[in-house]
Amino acid sequence: MGAANGKVIHSGPQFSDNKPDFAIVNLKISTKPFGPIYPSTMTVLGDNSQKADSLHDSSSGFASDVPSYNSHGSSMTTFKGAPVTPVHDRKSSERERDRRDRERDRDKGNKPPPWPSNTPQSHRNPQHYHPQDLNMHYRMSTPSPMSNRSVSSANTHSTASHVSSHKSSSSHVIQNTPVPPKISYKNPAYEYQLDKHMEEIQSNIKRIELQENDKMTSKGTKYRTPRLSMFDLLTDEVIVKIFSNLPSDQLCKSSRVCGRWYNLVWDPLLWRHIVIRNERINVDKALKYLTKRLSFNTPSVCVLVESISVNGCERLSDVGLHTIAKRCSELRRLELQGCSNISNEALFEVTSYCVNLEHLDVTGCPCVTSISLTDQMLRQASAHHLRQIHLRYLDMTDCYALDDEGLRTVALHCSHLQFLYLRRCVRIGDNGLQFISHYCTGIRELSISDCKKVTDFGLCELAKLDDLRYLSVAKCDKVSDVGIIHLTKHCRKLRYLNMRGCEAVSDDAMDVLARNCFRIKSLDIGKCDVTDEGLLVLAQNCSQLKKLSLKSCDAITDSGVKAIAKQCRNLQQLNIQDCHVTVDAYRAVKRYCKRCFIEHTNPGFY
Repeated sequence: MGAANGKVIHSGPQFSDNKPDFAIVNLKISTKPFGPIYPSTMTVLGDNSQKADSLHDSSSGFASDVPSYNSHGSSMTTFKGAPVTPVHDRKSSERERDRRDRERDRDKGNKPPPWPSNTPQSHRNPQHYHPQDLNMHYRMSTPSPMSNRSVSSANTHSTASHVSSHKSSSSHVIQNTPVPPKISYKNPAYEYQLDKHMEEIQSNIKRIELQENDKMTSKGTKYRTPRLSMFDLLTDEVIVKIFSNLPSDQLCKSSRVCGRWYNLVWDPLLWRHIVIRNERINVDKALKYLTKRLSFNTPSVCVLVESISVNGCERLSDVGLHTIAKRCSELRRLELQGCSNISNEALFEVTSYCVNLEHLDVTGCPCVTSISLTDQMLRQASAHHLRQIHLRYLDMTDCYALDDEGLRTVALHCSHLQFLYLRRCVRIGDNGLQFISHYCTGIRELSISDCKKVTDFGLCELAKLDDLRYLSVAKCDKVSDVGIIHLTKHCRKLRYLNMRGCEAVSDDAMDVLARNCFRIKSLDIGKCDVTDEGLLVLAQNCSQLKKLSLKSCDAITDSGVKAIAKQCRNLQQLNIQDCHVTVDAYRAVKRYCKRCFIEHTNPGFY
């Protein structure tokens, strides 16, 4: 085989079992890594015994990893001995052409391709990768579950067929270089196993990431990953609406939760009303800090605050009221229930500087004896209207130190009062009520319950209040039919009258009351000397009655209760505790007054 006197040099693995009937002689293949495959040729050395630099045989038909080129310009032949162009010259010309093309593209500013576009596929530069060769290299590098014997046999037949095809092509091998055959090995079972392993690896990675996140969010870690809660999904408007139901001390605590809550807590809409109901808080310091924090554009004045409620804060002193007077000039409502440490001077300062104050509640402040302006303000005020305090609502319940002289001061400077409550002010008498009726003519609601010094003379003075709609003289023992008759004849706009405990009131007062105050809606005559005759007159004239209390009226029987139930169908609340009535009266009320709530002490009514 081959030329005469030629010496065949071959290398690579030799096969003894499945060897074809012809010799595989020096199958020369381009061996650049993943480069294009050049046609196989057989090199025959002459008598001069020229040695090739690196000649290899690949029994599998794939490119070798070792460079295979001839540095000498020796002539090469095919199997039939046809002369061919030296490989070295051909490659040099191709490289020179590629270099010129790349320089031309670089001058034009275009990115040069891996190989020239006008170069045939068979003449591509072996220095570049090709997807087909990369696929072949991947398939060869992947371990196969088949045996080596079967692979070698298959590759041997492939190589033999490839060499035989070159024998028949003669000299056209170089001119029309065929594309090397695609060798694609694919084992479904192996790829399925590989995919399964990849899925397991991905799942393990996710599991590890979750574990790391749990560690980062654990309690003992230094840095925590924030977790969104359902509260974080709410809009700012909704959160501000929720915060509006919290007292001021709870708002300050909420501002320390996060940055978002801090910004929302100090929304000006939330601080129109300051509410503090914690006995342990130092209210003086709290008011000082809040009024300073809420002074946005005016450093010395807090114009946002309209209402302050510090009910039950016993630690409030005159210092806190001084802060309110100096900073809250637009204050309209002030509640100081149970603040036993405040004095008249601090309260006068508030009423002097808070000129828009309309609502004042000093319930349970035993040191407060009057409501007025400071001495400085009184000296500066030359006109009478400048000495007025524009209060509309004043509650001085349980101010035990208030007397008639203090009530005179109140009436003199608070002539615009409409709601005045003096419950359990035991020092008040008829003289104080005389000042009220003289200066505060616009009063609509007045409570003097438990004021033991009030008599019928005081009620006669209150009869001058034409707009009076609410009056409570409960437990005023000295009030009788005379005072009630005189009052009801002149105050015909009464809607609420409480005479509980006035045992001197009888059916005579009820008769005048029913005929003059026929629009009355709430009446309390508990422990009064009222009988069924008084209830019968009341039922005939006061059909709009909604609340009636007959507690401890011993003279009332079933007939009086039935008369009320038949005539006052809008009755909503009835108190018959400690009354001598039977189940028949109870059933009558249930029959005629469907929505009436009955208060009783008879277990047989259930």
